[in-house]
Amino acid sequence: MPGIADSGPDSAVELGVTFRADIDGFITGVRFYKGSGNTGTHIGNLWTSTGSLLASATFAGETVSGWQQVNFGNPVAVTANTVYVASYHTNVGHYSDDQNYFVSGLDNAPLHAAADGASGINGVYSYGSGSS
Repeated sequence: MPGIADSGPDSAVELGVTFRADIDGFITGVRFYKGSGNTGTHIGNLWTSTGSLLASATFAGETVSGWQQVNFGNPVAVTANTVYVASYHTNVGHYSDDQNYFVSGLDNAPLHAAADGASGINGVYSYGSGSS
């Protein structure tokens, strides 16, 4: 569970994490932690590092809080040692977070979230009414 269950301004935002895999494989969906203030529709996305959308799905059957998961219509093939972005869009702007969580990166082989500074800042975001 994140250190702060409900944070953020009240405006629509896309929140994501950059990651890479050790081996070729498939991404079947995305997860995010939801605090009780994060209401509304949520959309999960998978992107290339340059911003091309690879897959998208709308979360359904969400609980009031806790981990939420959505699976894409089809698994997405990913290539080893290639950077991707997993994200979700919230139309109400609330989100859960841990300050400085990616300072050292996060390893859960075969997936790895980059440390801040390895290829920019990890923990990416974009404000707006739609996914970007």
